[in-house]
Amino acid sequence: MKLNIKIFAVLMMPLLFSACKKNEHSIDRTLDKSEIQYTVTQDLQADAGGNTVILKNATPGTISMWDYGTGTSRRMIDTVKFAFKGDYVIKFSVLSGGLEVKMDSVVVKVTQDNLNYVNDPLWIALSGGVGNEKEWVLDTEGVYFAGPFAFYGVNIGWLKDGGPWGANTTGCYGADCWNWGPGLNDIYPNMMAKGDYGVMTFGLKGTASFKAVKPMENGITQNGTYFLNVNSKILTINGGSILRGYKPAKNGITGISNWTTYKILSLDENTLQLGVIRDKDVDGEGPAMLSFNFITKNFASSQ
Repeated sequence: MKLNIKIFAVLMMPLLFSACKKNEHSIDRTLDKSEIQYTVTQDLQADAGGNTVILKNATPGTISMWDYGTGTSRRMIDTVKFAFKGDYVIKFSVLSGGLEVKMDSVVVKVTQDNLNYVNDPLWIALSGGVGNEKEWVLDTEGVYFAGPFAFYGVNIGWLKDGGPWGANTTGCYGADCWNWGPGLNDIYPNMMAKGDYGVMTFGLKGTASFKAVKPMENGITQNGTYFLNVNSKILTINGGSILRGYKPAKNGITGISNWTTYKILSLDENTLQLGVIRDKDVDGEGPAMLSFNFITKNFASSQ
């Protein structure tokens, strides 16, 4: 028995040494700021006013974190298009060795408007078009939708071109495709407090501006910017969040990590659905997408 124990110990020693040696190199060194290579370049051939800006992280083994004022990006190489003239601050940092390394900000000067970047019908539906702004409210009375929010599977996307059901049908982009649209009797008071949730405004007056007045969130007013990606149907809001309310027994709206990026599920002249992913546990339920359902303030008052 003693001999077997000794043999076992001898055999295990190289494995333990190997495991320890491997762990010593599991965390890479955090790069110094001077070692980070990146460029911010205005493409003057694409836009004489410098509206098109190319962001490039040329440092292998790092994770990019770009903040360009109208949005954010994690890509190694990305292209940003600014519709309006003005000075834009580009902030850049990387994750290296488990730590964030912040670089000096870069200011790009855009000298001309290029309104071709905001003339898509979706931009017009959301904001009213260049020189205008549009006010939106939650459909708390079920004027158009069944209620102010609905539940969807996380793989649901743009719904306007067809129904959401089936892997080959517009609206479903994966395996998790379902929905439940609770009515007002289900929502109040169990899922959402009844009250005035305020107004949010998307504008295109000199910039893509966002404003949200929130009586149900301690009366705060948020002022920020937004960007609409027409191709991916993604809306990004910086400096604020949409009008919202959700209050199950546990977590509620804190069960949602990202209040910056939204899936546009539907959008037309008078109605808007914005989806956020509930990624944290709420009363033991798994991930889901909450669609917050909006109508324009003018449409609400005309009904």
